[in-house]
Order: sequence, then structure tokens, then C-alpha cells
Amino acid sequence: MIPIPTIKHHTCLLFLLWFSSTAIAQYSITGKIIDAETQEPIYGASVYFDGTTIGTISNQQGNFKLTYEQNTKALLVVTSMGYEAQQFQISTKETNLKTILLKPSIESLDEVFLETDPWSREKKLRYFREWFLGSDYREKKCKILNEEVIQLRFSPTTQKLTASISESLIIENKYLGYNINYQLKDFDLSFSKSKMLKDKNDHPVYLPQMFYYSGTSFFQELKGKTKKRFKKRRVETYLGSVTHFMRCLANKELRENDYRIFHKRFETPPYKFFEVEQINKAAKITLNTPKISILYNNKQQSFIQIINDQTSTTFYVDELGNFYPATGFSFGGDMGKQRVANLLPLDYKP
Repeated sequence: MIPIPTIKHHTCLLFLLWFSSTAIAQYSITGKIIDAETQEPIYGASVYFDGTTIGTISNQQGNFKLTYEQNTKALLVVTSMGYEAQQFQISTKETNLKTILLKPSIESLDEVFLETDPWSREKKLRYFREWFLGSDYREKKCKILNEEVIQLRFSPTTQKLTASISESLIIENKYLGYNINYQLKDFDLSFSKSKMLKDKNDHPVYLPQMFYYSGTSFFQELKGKTKKRFKKRRVETYLGSVTHFMRCLANKELRENDYRIFHKRFETPPYKFFEVEQINKAAKITLNTPKISILYNNKQQSFIQIINDQTSTTFYVDELGNFYPATGFSFGGDMGKQRVANLLPLDYKP
């Protein structure tokens, strides 16, 4: 047997190392965060992609560098306690945001209301937890650690429950193994007054009708190693989720991943009503019918419905499964019930 010269082993090894280092694209964002009024650098400001675990903080000079591997169209959020957050859409591989000015947040004076809020804080908190975290938040061991920063108000005239926050919500999810920093922007739960039902005090019963919320989030692993039970639960939560569906839709792999599409109660080919076009590592998707139904794994039933009486809508899905704009349609059924307690980071990989 003829021995192979050692130099060839080295050459092969060097080639493999070079190939593995170049196969994964690297993206980076740099900048300096300063106080817009004092021009002083802000230390410890958070910089993260919305809905992901991709983030960093600024140093004592206010400088930061965020390096990541997967391209995403998720908004870059820059925030610090006591300041108004800023958001950026990143579109290039190497981005220098230079100087980012954060304005000190203005503490708003207590609003003057012309009508009395008849609901107790605990009643409003119960609705907030159920609709923001999800109806299964107790089973998911998910809780808000700083509920005192939430301001809630119910208006009998508009029949709406609204919420605002004085600082980010800190959410602990012991079921999936994450801490979530959530910047709540909107929370609006509309009710209708029942004509038949009364409570024990003979007051009218309000029934939830429509719900809308928005905000930005940053995920961090709970302290300690990622336990096996977290990994198992994350996979179970991911399969059949909106993110899973969007990734499969963009890659034209719906059928291979146990998704079936129905239109007016009849099953159709998965892409009969979807047009998918690949553009710069993102998928341009057009839905050409007002409503379709989705069946996952012959168990989970959901639907997508275009809003504002339109017959078609176009949106984009990036490499992570993040879709934008998210204002042209809504999810219902099992996917529509998914709330913060069911959220996984956009950069989650099963």
C-alpha cells in the first residue's frame, strides 16, 4: 500500500476549514448610541432584531457591533430604559448606522377621562393576560414579571379595553425556556354588550369580539443549559405554527410538511391560490383569493383571510420565516390563537 503524503492531508484540511468558514454568510451592523439632548453616549442600550435572539448591548462609549448569520427583514430595534425606542429596516450585508440619537421619553401626565372605568384592575388584568399571553398561559407557565408597569382602561362608551406600558414587559416562559423583553405598542380588545346575560350584580356582560396587539420582542434563554424538555416542547410548538407555515410556503414545501389547503371546503393543490417568486433570498408571495383554510397534520385547523374586502394581497417572507407587511391579512383558527406564550424566536431552528 502506497502511503499518502502528509502534505495532502494538510491541504485537504485547510480546504475544508476555508470552505466551512465561507459557506456561512456573515452580516454585521455597527453604530454609536447617544443621548439626543446631552450628546453623551448611552451605555447598556439594547440592539436587537425584533422577534429573535439576535442582539447585543452598547459599551461605555455607546458603540455596538451586532454580527449575525442569517439575512432577515425583521426590524432592528434600539432601545434603552428612559428613552424612546428607534427602529431600522436593514437591507445591506455591512451596515454602519453611525450615530443613533435616542430621545428621552416624556412622562405623560395622567389623562383626564370624562367617564368612570367600572372594571377593577384585577378584572382587566385577567383579560390582558388571557388575550396577550394566550388562553393557555397557565399551562405554559408563562407570566409577566412586572405587571405594575401596565396601565389598563375599559371604556363603557367604546366598549374597549386598552393597555399601555411605562417600560418593557419582562415575560418568563418556563414551558419553552425563554425570557422575553416585550415593547408593547398597541393593545385593543373590543367587546359587545350581551342583550341576554347579566352578572351577579345585574350588570350587563361584555363579550370579547375583536382583538389587536403589536410590539417588538427580544428572546433570551433562561439561565442554565437548554434542557431536553425545552427542546422537545419547542419542536412541538414550532410544528404547525405561523412561522413553520411561512417557511414551508416560501420554500414550496407545504405538502412535504403535512399541510393541506382548502378553498370553500374543497381541497386544492397547495399552490393553486399562492404565487411564489424567489427574490434576493426572500420569497414574494401573492394570495389570490379572499380566504383559504389550512389543515396541518390532519389535526390543526386554521385559515388566512384577506382584510379590507380585497381579493388578493402580496407579502414577503425572509429566510427566517418573518413575513411583511403583516397588515393585509389575518390568521384564524389554531394559528390565530397563538399568542406570546406560544412564541418562539424567529431564528429558532428545530
